[in-house]
Amino acid sequence: MSSKIILKASRKFGPDLEGEALVSREPIHFTMDIVPETGVVMGAKHDLYGKNITDKILVMPSAKGGVQSAMSIMELVNNRCGPKALLYNRTNPIMVQGAVLMNVPIMDFFDRNPVEVIRSGDWLKLKPAQGIVEVVRK
Repeated sequence: MSSKIILKASRKFGPDLEGEALVSREPIHFTMDIVPETGVVMGAKHDLYGKNITDKILVMPSAKGGVQSAMSIMELVNNRCGPKALLYNRTNPIMVQGAVLMNVPIMDFFDRNPVEVIRSGDWLKLKPAQGIVEVVRK
C-alpha cells in the first residue's frame, strides 16, 4: 500500500519531473563533500557518506557554500553526475543561480520542512510551475 503527501513551495524553478529522493539532515557543500567525477559523497562526517547523488532528487535543510558550491553543481551536471533536482527548506540566491544556469529544478520555502516529511527512497513528483511536490511512499 502506498500513501501520498503533498508539499507546496513558494519559490521554484524548472520543468516537471519524477525521481527518487535522497534526504540529508545536514547541508551538502558541493565542493567539499562530493567527488565531481562520480557524484559520490566523500565527506566522511556527512550523513550521506558513500551515497551517490547522481540523478537523485536531493532534499536538504539549507544550502552550504557560495559561488564555488554553485560552480561545483555545474561541474557535476557537465560530468553527468549531478542531482536531478534540489529541494531545500531554505536556500540562498547563489545556489538558485547555479541551479537555474544548469537547468536543475530547485524548490524551497515549503509549507512544511521537506527534510522532516520526505524519506530517502520516496518517489517524488515535482511540478515546479505549480509549486507542488507529491511524495509517494510505499
